[in-house]
Amino acid sequence: MPNDIDRERRSFLVRYIQIPGKVGSATDGMKSYYREARSALDFLEYHQHEPSPANYDFALRYVMDPASRLAADVNDLTSDGLRLTANAMTTLMQRHAAHDTGKAIDDRERAVARHTEELGTLTSDAHDLTEALGRDVGVIVNQPDHSLINTNNLVMRLSAAERELAELRDEFVTLRNAINVPVQPRSDSGQDELTNALNQTGAWRVLEPLLREGHIYVLIMFIIDDLVSINARFGREVGDNVLNAFAATLRQEFPEEDLIRWNGNEFLIVVTDASSMAARIRADEALAAFAARRLRLRGTGEWIGAVTASAGIVTSRGEEPEVILEIARSSALAAADQGGNRTLG
Repeated sequence: MPNDIDRERRSFLVRYIQIPGKVGSATDGMKSYYREARSALDFLEYHQHEPSPANYDFALRYVMDPASRLAADVNDLTSDGLRLTANAMTTLMQRHAAHDTGKAIDDRERAVARHTEELGTLTSDAHDLTEALGRDVGVIVNQPDHSLINTNNLVMRLSAAERELAELRDEFVTLRNAINVPVQPRSDSGQDELTNALNQTGAWRVLEPLLREGHIYVLIMFIIDDLVSINARFGREVGDNVLNAFAATLRQEFPEEDLIRWNGNEFLIVVTDASSMAARIRADEALAAFAARRLRLRGTGEWIGAVTASAGIVTSRGEEPEVILEIARSSALAAADQGGNRTLG
């Protein structure tokens, strides 16, 4: 009749003789969830967005369905290495939410919640498993007859597995906290790091007083023609140099106005003390001055070819800034489509 030691040994062998499969299934599931969640957070970190529930949902949809229309739109906007702006993300959220039914939205929200919950469940299960393994191995190791199993190898293997699971557990705790706990937003000085122009935060400091006091102003949006092609041919560093060169040109032509880098290769000038016609003349002069520059590669001195820009101009008479911006952008894009190096509006 088997004694207590034999029963413990048999129980261990029945439950854990296929340890690699049992542990592997837990770790594989954990790694799968971790990869998706980590990729979503990496996406948000690269594009400099907080891991809020809405942003995390957006990023998770992108990484989990790379063939979706949402993913295609994101890839189009970031194909040149550009970061996805907050405005662009909001637009994509609204655009693709319109195609979702209420049930699909509810299902997705439940999936995000379930995803987060699974992180805790899987790590808890893994912890319980390794504790049970440790107890059973202890029983075997303390017995005099080790003929049924190589205890040294087993202990080493299980210790390594437990360390790996512990590391995953710690990563999941950090991940879950990042998803669920609001983070403090980055401080924003209102200045673009590359060109030292005002960014969107700084731009509103210029626009809000005009709106509040009801001033009429002329808004000019400049867009560098085919910057995507320049980056593709010469690299992002050359593209950044072109952006800086264009910013310097605009400062020369509009020395009294604040220069705003609104988004990517979009620059704004707000003119408050001149007519629309006078502002247009200055815009044309800025475009001509930029087209006349012979931008060269550092090191070789090779000329990169003619680089031009386009402009859209509109006079605000109390409309919402978003409306004015869209009109100016449409005019600038239309000018670019007509060959560039011109002002429309």
